[in-house]
Amino acid sequence: MLKKIIIAMLLVLPTSLAAQKFAHFDYTALMNSLPETKKAQGELEAMGKTYADELQSMEKEINAKIEKFQNEINDQTPENIRNRRAQEIQQMQERYQQAAQDNQQAFDEAKMKKMQPIVQKVMDAVNSVAKEGNYVYIIDKNASQSVGIVINESLSEDVTSKVMAKLGITQLIQPAAAGAAATK
Repeated sequence: MLKKIIIAMLLVLPTSLAAQKFAHFDYTALMNSLPETKKAQGELEAMGKTYADELQSMEKEINAKIEKFQNEINDQTPENIRNRRAQEIQQMQERYQQAAQDNQQAFDEAKMKKMQPIVQKVMDAVNSVAKEGNYVYIIDKNASQSVGIVINESLSEDVTSKVMAKLGITQLIQPAAAGAAATK
């Protein structure tokens, strides 16, 4: 009896796998095609430039202080003055490092805050397509490659256009084209 059940399961299993639907989509192209992404990236670039300019200004100030210290200090300079000026430079360098950390943290938080709603919008559209099309899996074809998953695109449906329709995107911008468009 058990033998008959196992044989029946082995016969039914391949047909049930064949009935399952698999799909893939281009997440990067979808994200690059959304106007919200372009706006968020522009705001983040401006923020990053502001932070970089601030750090560059601090770095120039530190370098000027170091140069002045090296030019003014000689064997005749009292040790307490040398120590005090060296301590001032060290404090400036510590403030620079703290500012760099604070700026990076603020930038990361702003990036998450700006990008999370956009990512959620794309994933909601993908989930909607998955439910409507009764897909077992829908995989981002770019991310799958980076983790070693190979998609046989002849057996998997490309649903990028369906997700585009859900998002109201009329033209898909490929990642290489997005970089070129940003530089114009």
